[in-house]
Amino acid sequence: MPFLLHNSYTFWISRLASTMQERFNKELETLDVTWPQWMVMNVLTHELANTPAHIAEQIGVDRSAVTRLVDRLEKKGLVTREHDGLDRRSVKVHITGPGKMMVQHLDEAAARHQEIFLQELHPTEYRALKGNIQKLLRAGGIESTSLWRHV
Repeated sequence: MPFLLHNSYTFWISRLASTMQERFNKELETLDVTWPQWMVMNVLTHELANTPAHIAEQIGVDRSAVTRLVDRLEKKGLVTREHDGLDRRSVKVHITGPGKMMVQHLDEAAARHQEIFLQELHPTEYRALKGNIQKLLRAGGIESTSLWRHV
């Protein structure tokens, strides 16, 4: 029996993620920020990371991608870099005041956009979905429990 595209969980999960991201991107575009740039600023604002390597780990991209993202955000005045006085290879990234204000607005927008989809679920269904997503991530070698704190 052939494996049909529409029987693929990967297809449907990807389609859902794309739809959710496209809708949020419309809000991001009004502020000249991309989805990956928002992720970097969100992680910095909520003090989950402050080095390129740790930011990369938090948002699931490689370090060189973070460097390019930080370059763009720095040009926009949304983040700054601080080099270690003893080891110039060591860099800390900090969110600026304007960056924090933008993240506050975008965090609220992200919550609104997510709620549009989650309102279809009963709280027990949401918790089950979260648990099942975490199981699938673990099966793929990604441990999300320390990152996914809130229900």
